[in-house]
Amino acid sequence: MIHDSFKNISRYDIPMLKDIVAFLEDHDPLSLTAVEIEIKGRELFVRPSQYQTRFPEEGRFETHDVYADLQYVVSGGERMEMAPPDVLTAATVYDPQGDIRFFTADKDITGIVVRSGEFAVFFPGEAHRPMCQRGLGPEAVKKLVFKIKIK
Repeated sequence: MIHDSFKNISRYDIPMLKDIVAFLEDHDPLSLTAVEIEIKGRELFVRPSQYQTRFPEEGRFETHDVYADLQYVVSGGERMEMAPPDVLTAATVYDPQGDIRFFTADKDITGIVVRSGEFAVFFPGEAHRPMCQRGLGPEAVKKLVFKIKIK
């Protein structure tokens, strides 16, 4: 997992980083409304979203087997939680079409606050629960989730 300001993203060896940066230079992140935009086919695509943050208990932890998530918060802020594999309880079977499996956890949960202009990267197998309130109550968030094929 990586968390930093987007202005520091060049410090990291993230696959297809040049393509992500070029995409953001060519597009206004605030104006993206499509459900999904392919950048390099199914190797790299982005899912823009807008939502209200929620209580952590309203969400589930998720993992991916094939794709890494680069979650870039364009406006607002949220808490993203993580849990180690040994405390996860499977809530669903793995869905290969969506590359997702959901879990619950009730201990050893840690979190980070990701504010506007910051990003977090979750690699395959890293359990994360995004979209959580950061202690301020529900908050409007605009986020771009870049899906980076790793396997």
